[in-house]
Amino acid sequence: MGSAAGTYLTGLLASQFLSNVPAAMLLAGLTKEADALLLGVNIGGLGTMIASMASVISYKLYVAEHPSQAGKYVRTFLYYNFLGLLLIGGAVYFLL
Repeated sequence: MGSAAGTYLTGLLASQFLSNVPAAMLLAGLTKEADALLLGVNIGGLGTMIASMASVISYKLYVAEHPSQAGKYVRTFLYYNFLGLLLIGGAVYFLL
């Protein structure tokens, strides 16, 4: 990971599959761009449900109370989280 923008995008994308905290731990030793990595993994908490453990917990709590609404919750969650990821993630990328 060479540039700040590349480190940022790597952190953002890795968070979508590994969750943001494990992504930060995995990538920290591979870059000297700590600021960009921290931005990437923090904003990377948006997007997929896996991107942040808090999202998984909120899903489990919601579905326990409203089991018939699980599909609607996931659709709504993904819509707003990806929208946030695109808007916030894109804005930060262009500021780097």
